[in-house]
Amino acid sequence: MNTHFSIIMPTYNQASFIRRAISSLYKQTHQNWELIIINDGCTDETEMFLTDFFNDPRIVYIKNERNQGLGFALNQGLDAAKFDLIAYLPSDDFYFENHLETIFQKFNEYDDMILVYTGMKYDSSDTLYYTNNTESRGLRKGNCLQLVQTAHRKTDKRWMERNEWVTEDLFSMFWYKLTDQGAFGMTNEISCNWTSHPTQRHRLVGERYGGGLNKYRRYYQVHGPIKMKISKYKFINEEKLYANFQKKQSLCEAPLKILLLGELAYNPERIYAFEQAGHKLYGLWVPNPVFSFSTVGPLPFGHVEDIPLENWEEGIKKVKPDIIYGMLNFGAVPLAYDVIKACPHIPFVWHFKEGPSICLHQGTWDKLVYLYTHASGKIYLNESVRIWFEQFLPPTSGLSFLMDGDLPKKEYFKDDFSSKLSEQDGAIHTVVAGRMIGISGDDLAILAHNNIHIHWYAENCHNSIAKDNLLRYQKAPKHFHFHSHVAAENWVKELSQYDAGWLHCVQSRNNGNLLNVSWDDLNIPARISTYAAAGLPVIMYDNTNHIVATQELTRKMGIGIFFKNYIELCSILKNKTKIEKLTSNMIEQREKFTFDYYVPQLIQLFKDIIKNRMY
Repeated sequence: MNTHFSIIMPTYNQASFIRRAISSLYKQTHQNWELIIINDGCTDETEMFLTDFFNDPRIVYIKNERNQGLGFALNQGLDAAKFDLIAYLPSDDFYFENHLETIFQKFNEYDDMILVYTGMKYDSSDTLYYTNNTESRGLRKGNCLQLVQTAHRKTDKRWMERNEWVTEDLFSMFWYKLTDQGAFGMTNEISCNWTSHPTQRHRLVGERYGGGLNKYRRYYQVHGPIKMKISKYKFINEEKLYANFQKKQSLCEAPLKILLLGELAYNPERIYAFEQAGHKLYGLWVPNPVFSFSTVGPLPFGHVEDIPLENWEEGIKKVKPDIIYGMLNFGAVPLAYDVIKACPHIPFVWHFKEGPSICLHQGTWDKLVYLYTHASGKIYLNESVRIWFEQFLPPTSGLSFLMDGDLPKKEYFKDDFSSKLSEQDGAIHTVVAGRMIGISGDDLAILAHNNIHIHWYAENCHNSIAKDNLLRYQKAPKHFHFHSHVAAENWVKELSQYDAGWLHCVQSRNNGNLLNVSWDDLNIPARISTYAAAGLPVIMYDNTNHIVATQELTRKMGIGIFFKNYIELCSILKNKTKIEKLTSNMIEQREKFTFDYYVPQLIQLFKDIIKNRMY
């Protein structure tokens, strides 16, 4: 058997780690190797950290002008490999001195061995940080085989690439392709280190680590739509989802140059409506999205031109926007504050959704108040939010407007309604889209006893809810149903089969006193637009005599089901005439839950603000 290893090292912006990785290779007891470094579009000082290694003939260096993704880089390494044994050394990891030797010995034991994996260390304890979970002699629990611990014989099989789909699961990307080519062997020795840090790829991709499309896109600067398996229950295909939002639009007679600032949260494609109205968009995005749904550029739809964050002041001067539209959640507050301070001559519109309480806890409350004080235009989520904020603000000039921040595009409000499940089996079928808030196991039991079903479509955090679902199934074995994620393009067809949708079941305690309101009292949950698309009335606690924005909205529109207890709710849901009327009301007014409905008003607001600043 050939005694040489081809070591493949993919790297992207890991200059601060890479020398340690290479040094660990030079210290190997088994010295028959070549190292293939694939610089996958690094934008840091990687090359400066590598210059003294380039004289070694055992090192092959491949450089991509832009990031192509892990699978592409690994396949470049496989194509360049000269030797029969393939090992992997990500630039942030490292080998212990006996790593290659132990792998080589294991391959020598069996001729039919196609893959060998070692144990690995992946964490450490010290006086500042403690954990008792630091290493494993094989797979780390809850994870697949990692690159640094794995080697295999040369093969014509190749890694799955980004243009197919993205996943944190390396087994799905490649290892499974080797299962029919031979045995997998384990050395039972810990001989390498899988370094833990926030920009590990699996953390950027996996929902269970707080990753997802936006964090992945932002870090690797992916331009264009992505297909990604975010969790066991959730696969996103942006090519399909955003197919109708790619066409280049003609500019109107007097187009505005609108600079979108911050992050777009849910339903980010809504801003394409500005392009459809004939206006030009630019983007300046927060550097580190807080949540997986905190959407930032580069965007996979429309034609927004991004301003580089590292030189944003020069970028804004070059673009000369007519207006800056700052949004949407607490993560955008620091950047929005910096920009409004630096660009007082440019009309600035501040549109904030959630949450003021987080700004208070994070120490950015003063910046939030500054934004609402000095913005030329102030967009509030609803009237209750406007009144609440104004108790903190001095008398200020500037126009204001009421509008939810992350409304979806009208294209998702289709007419492909499905027949009701209740018409088929005589039961009542309700749906939860997003987090299940305020519905206990005992509540489920009451509903089930009254032949009322709950169908749950969890938007995020699928991996953390399996244990809780066991209790739910115990309480309502035939009436609790857990479903995979449903894409926006299928909202109407999938969700219209139900009779009503659950909002956050939160009981208010403010007693009508503005000083006592919480964010739960002020918020309008994003899921209400999802229900509106499907024509579903919404379910919530009856918080009469309290300030609750969602209740005020749904009462005014005649689309709400309010209850004091679950026995009362069961009675209301069985009132077919009432539910049909509420459903009819929602269908008649569902256009008001689209972003497109407000675009003419937003554009007029922008124009009025610009005009006021001129005079």
